[in-house]
Amino acid sequence: MDDLGNCHEFYSLSLPPAERFFQKNRHRLDLLDDHIHSGVNFFSTTQEIVRDWQSMCEDILEFEAAKKDFVGEREAFNSEKKGLLWRVADSEDKLAKEKQSNANRQKDWEAACERSNRDLKSACDEVVKLKAEKAKDSQEYKRLAPAHKEKEAESQARIAALEKNS
Repeated sequence: MDDLGNCHEFYSLSLPPAERFFQKNRHRLDLLDDHIHSGVNFFSTTQEIVRDWQSMCEDILEFEAAKKDFVGEREAFNSEKKGLLWRVADSEDKLAKEKQSNANRQKDWEAACERSNRDLKSACDEVVKLKAEKAKDSQEYKRLAPAHKEKEAESQARIAALEKNS
């Protein structure tokens, strides 16, 4: 990377061909304007960050005040332990019911899988049986086809003879 030409080629090849063509056809002052605009945008973003930091300091003070209020509310909540214990007991009951429901669903799912497997096995057996019947019928057809062709030829000859006589 000591040579300016190599550096230029490296950075130009890091861009897609359409972007290189677009930048090559632009005037240098337009490129400079774009650079200035991006600098201004950077400065504007920096200023916005500074304003956000200032508002965050105000938010922190509000948060601290809200935290003090929360401590009082928490003490009131802790005084209602009986209600809390009731909620825990209710949640445990719901959990036990949900576990039972999940166990029942699992059993139903396993039964459905077993039925499905049985159905698939019987369908597979039926396919094998039908393939065997097809092979048997194909052999029977191959055996009877020549005799049928001979009878058809005789029938055609008779029909031709009858048409000739009439």
